[in-house]
Amino acid sequence: MTDRPHVRSALAGAKRDLLVYDLTGIDEQYDTLRRELPGVLVRFAMKACPVPEVLTSLADRGAGFDAASPGEIRQALATGVSPLDVHYGNTVKSDADIADAHGLGITTFATDCAEDVRAIAVNAPGARVFCRVATTGEGALWGLTGKCGADDAVAVLVEAQELGLVPAGVSVHVGSQQMTVGGWERAFDRLCEVREALESHGIRLDHVNLGGGLPAEGYLDSGGRPMTPPTAEIFAAIRAGMRRLGDDLRFVVEPGRYLVADHGTIRAHVARLTVRREPWLYLSCGRFNGLYEADQLRYRLEFPTREGGPLVPAVVAGPTCDSDDTLGGAPAPVPADLVSGDPVWIRSAGAYATSYTTQGFNGYAPLSCVAVRAERIRPIGDHDWDAIALLEKEAYAASGISEERAVLESRGRISPATSFVLETEDGVGGYLLALPYPPDEFPDPHRAETVRHRSANLHLHDIVVGEGLRGRGWARRLVRHLTETTPYERISLVAVGGKAGFWAARGFHEHPEVPLPPGYGPGAVYMSRVIA
Repeated sequence: MTDRPHVRSALAGAKRDLLVYDLTGIDEQYDTLRRELPGVLVRFAMKACPVPEVLTSLADRGAGFDAASPGEIRQALATGVSPLDVHYGNTVKSDADIADAHGLGITTFATDCAEDVRAIAVNAPGARVFCRVATTGEGALWGLTGKCGADDAVAVLVEAQELGLVPAGVSVHVGSQQMTVGGWERAFDRLCEVREALESHGIRLDHVNLGGGLPAEGYLDSGGRPMTPPTAEIFAAIRAGMRRLGDDLRFVVEPGRYLVADHGTIRAHVARLTVRREPWLYLSCGRFNGLYEADQLRYRLEFPTREGGPLVPAVVAGPTCDSDDTLGGAPAPVPADLVSGDPVWIRSAGAYATSYTTQGFNGYAPLSCVAVRAERIRPIGDHDWDAIALLEKEAYAASGISEERAVLESRGRISPATSFVLETEDGVGGYLLALPYPPDEFPDPHRAETVRHRSANLHLHDIVVGEGLRGRGWARRLVRHLTETTPYERISLVAVGGKAGFWAARGFHEHPEVPLPPGYGPGAVYMSRVIA
């Protein structure tokens, strides 16, 4: 497996065990999902990776969340998403849990039985519900059958309607790491049957939730052979199934491991390579501190300081004194010259590593997490202004509000601590220029800055993201970087080109009483908000 430089640098530079998440890789996997299933709403299954940096990155891209408890709901809302983009996806919940979620603004709940429906009607009156339909789980590594899913979804939703709830949808879960096309085809057969039966009772759904189950591609099976899920064929089957159900429905998907598994790598170390009837390799990380799923799969191991030498087949195990702490299946080939302390990189460990880990079994603490990107936001250097000027011209020349380069540079040079570029693998992909300005005042579009104002108000003068990076959450990240790294009380801006709605959705308020010169273009409006 070939790492991108930012991932390899984080792994190679680590002096202790940790879990490295590649946010750029997760972003790209999210983009792939959206291309394969256009128009489908993504609700990330939080249980797969409740790491704040990962959740925020997905929220920046437009994902919502599938939350299984009030605790997960609070964590989802902390990313800044609307409660409307979070559903309570667990069919098992107490009265208190339902009331708590309702109080947090959650309006959509999963269900699978009459008792749960009655509790939702009491504790979240008028809520929207979707009923999980039972599936066999055949073809998945983890079938997830038995505990969740209604055999008679029609009866559940009919009662929901009678109790004043909105019978909004149905859902399925084909099992985790579903490896077959047939698993999805059977699920769509069942969904079509349920929808037809519901319509005979006068219930018309507005959405179908397709659940999780999309597979990761970097695992090994118990014999050490690569798992090769038919991912392209699975997506084709899902698209065909959606067409069968009709174009009058919205579709939701709840990916977990598909988005994060192959973009998380554990940096652990060798505890000991020994021989006890057969060779055993003990690692500092095992089933109780990050690799719980080793009962059904194997992880790829890489030993970066021991490459090219002879190999020995060894049983791989974790560090604890529990005999269940082995990493699955037949012996694995490992370097014969391993010594205690050698680093090992454990691949495709991004799913469930943090959520399944114990809180210190045998005294082994949970792994710390580090999130890295190929892109970075950094201060502007003198060599950046050619790229900044080009981005500015591309953004504003057509509308006639482009600034002279000397004027543009003066904004950044007067307040270098509040101006940044977005650096990508291909060069400068965006920039942000901000400078302190008194409230209700703003830069003259045609005049260079000569004085740095003393003010508790920070004016966001300009933000541009290159065309190829738009729609990927970078404007939000640039603004968040600005507000989190500067000691100002308020932030203001002039919304140009009809962008007032965009900024209003991010907490800015219009001040139409503040007059603006024509240099900002027609329809420009001064806006501001408090920096939380």
